[in-house]
Amino acid sequence: MRRPIYFEPLSVIYAPHISLTMQPSSQQDPAPILSGMVQQPSPQIITGMPSTNAIAALVLSIMGIVGNFFYGLGIFFAIPGLILANGALRITNQFPNHPDAGMAKAAKICAWVGIGLFIAVIVLVVVAGVLYVWAASLTEA
Repeated sequence: MRRPIYFEPLSVIYAPHISLTMQPSSQQDPAPILSGMVQQPSPQIITGMPSTNAIAALVLSIMGIVGNFFYGLGIFFAIPGLILANGALRITNQFPNHPDAGMAKAAKICAWVGIGLFIAVIVLVVVAGVLYVWAASLTEA
């Protein structure tokens, strides 16, 4: 023979210190009040975080770093990557704990590294050209 199953109310199991009481009818609000509990604000519509171009910015920025080793073509990827990263950072700074914040920061750093590599390649080519002309002038004299 089976015994009947007895279920405790959830308020007794999870919050035994909270009791459900009614206000006397002489007061204005006859709604039940949970004593010992803070009332929650009215429900609001929860919206998701706005989307950003952080992934595209990171891809372009990394392509900018790699592209600098192919005749300095990386600048054509690094500058758009920097522009997209700044736009993504503008959005992520408005919303704390935005999931794309780290990716946008990484894209900006990679874009600046790509631009710096491009400038270094240009300086290296100019210095090499100047040294070549100077060395050629020494042999003619």
